[in-house]
Amino acid sequence: MQYEGRLEAGRVLAGELWKLELGPCIVAGIPRGGVIVAGPIAEQLDAPLAAVHTRKLSSPQAPEYAFGAMDEDGHAVLEYRSVVALGLGEKEVEEVKATVAREVARRARLYAGTRLADYLPAPTVVVVDDGLATGLTMQAAIGYAQRHGAEAIVVAVPCASERAAYEVRSLLQRPADRFVCPVVDPEFRAVGEYYRDFRQVTDDEVAKVLGRVVAPVPREAAARAKGA
Repeated sequence: MQYEGRLEAGRVLAGELWKLELGPCIVAGIPRGGVIVAGPIAEQLDAPLAAVHTRKLSSPQAPEYAFGAMDEDGHAVLEYRSVVALGLGEKEVEEVKATVAREVARRARLYAGTRLADYLPAPTVVVVDDGLATGLTMQAAIGYAQRHGAEAIVVAVPCASERAAYEVRSLLQRPADRFVCPVVDPEFRAVGEYYRDFRQVTDDEVAKVLGRVVAPVPREAAARAKGA
């Protein structure tokens, strides 16, 4: 299966999620591509759209090879086999984490007023990305949502490797948790192969989608964000 682009992937997922009758929920996209996919989902579910700021950790020598992921709280998920395979020491790992933390903080400031934490706790959070290769970024997003009070988590992605799907499902242990993915491929190679159009998403595109769909932040959450 190949999607025309992220918007079509979002519409396909929206149809699948609609069948679940989730009730009140928050839709949270992982910037950047995940937010584009999440837009049609939030519209279909009549739910607010937020950004959950997680980002992969990779070394400068192998930028496409993730060895972990980090959220905006600074919590990191590490895959130690990959750390060893890359020959990274503790100092190198900490340097990468510091670089990623700055980028995560930049995005959180740029998309101010749309942080997932501003809507939590909540009964259900639908966490969306444009695909799972390793699943590490999604694992970090799940941990973030759980710590901030999501009572149930629904992971919605257009495509995933068999291994990533297994790892993510293992974190969804509560009765109301769900994993929605139309394509789980044992021969998965790259997310981009499941899209005809997989161009890079810009910050402006993310901001426009968030601005179009996002619901007003509760007053007390807005006050917290202003004082942060």
